[in-house]
Amino acid sequence: MPFFCGNALIFVPLTSDIMNKKFLCILAACVCSIWSQAQEAETLSAPDARRMVKYEGPEIQRLSLEGRFGWQMFNTAGVVDENRTGFRGEFFNLRFDAKIYKGLSFSWRQRLNLNSERNFWNSTDWMVLNYAPNENWLISAGKQVVAIGGYEYDRPPIDIYNSNSEYWNHIGCYQFGASVAYNFSKDDRLTFQLCNSPFRTQIGSNNTYGLSLMWNGSHGIWETIWSANAFQITRNRWISYIALGNKFKFIPGKMWLELDYVNRASSNQAFLFDDFSIISELSAKPHKTVRLFAKYTYDVNNSGTDADYYVMDGTEMHGVSGGVEYEPFAKHPEVMRVFGAVGYGWGTNTNPNGAMANDQLRLNVGVKLNLDVLKGLKYAINKW
Repeated sequence: MPFFCGNALIFVPLTSDIMNKKFLCILAACVCSIWSQAQEAETLSAPDARRMVKYEGPEIQRLSLEGRFGWQMFNTAGVVDENRTGFRGEFFNLRFDAKIYKGLSFSWRQRLNLNSERNFWNSTDWMVLNYAPNENWLISAGKQVVAIGGYEYDRPPIDIYNSNSEYWNHIGCYQFGASVAYNFSKDDRLTFQLCNSPFRTQIGSNNTYGLSLMWNGSHGIWETIWSANAFQITRNRWISYIALGNKFKFIPGKMWLELDYVNRASSNQAFLFDDFSIISELSAKPHKTVRLFAKYTYDVNNSGTDADYYVMDGTEMHGVSGGVEYEPFAKHPEVMRVFGAVGYGWGTNTNPNGAMANDQLRLNVGVKLNLDVLKGLKYAINKW
């Protein structure tokens, strides 16, 4: 049987022994050869060596699976929530990134723990096409993260252990839209985005939109994710956000503080300090494999209006939490993480579907795994 391996034509007689041994070895060598051409070659051959050109074709840059599982407990006013307590798997995600052509790339993250309440697109965090014509501009379109500031908001859900604010628990942060980003210095980026409103599910209308302007900055010990946002909550009504995310690196890589202020306002209320959230988290790394953290959250809405679907009028909730992360493989810290966290919340939550409750104790222990399938497959082929 003839077949091509790279540029060579190979003939293999179809005996069972060869099919079981030699054929598989040759096939593995072909896959490895093709892999090497796609991943490692910097140039393409040409009849004239002087006409060697840089390879700019499609290239898979990342293919990974990540998941988190463990044990958690929710106890409210001395009563254990049986539905939210026990061993469970909480996240299972697929991540795929690829280069299509020079400046053009594709990124996709999909939650694979589907259930009857989710369709494919509801479980897609992002599926976005990016075009960077040069090092200063980035144009994106597809399902993407809504450009809202704040470090709690910016962190992947898999890295937050039931210690999040009431606001974070509800915000619909993945929406279809388009954005343009510009680096106006080596440490500063502005992003403008037009997307579907994060409130479209609550109001039952896809024909509502959001406008966002976000600044990412890095200046010495101070980093920022700030944004100004306007989202439709009905066809003729809007709610505005000012989200100020600040990170202070007291000892770079060893100790830092994340401090967020998220202000929400609509018509018939004061613009500032009627409806807002404060989130602060202090982190310390006594060792490169260990992170300790302590967190405080405060959500309040005294606006007297029904504009905010997430932190509803009359809500005032406090939350404190702390925990530890341990990464047992120091050379590959992203592969595995063991964690434990405890949190306590108190106050008044007027949202009937609220995540936080008065006198609520939360425990969460488990393991997070992040497996790079692409690297693992290449290693297995080379070993074979």
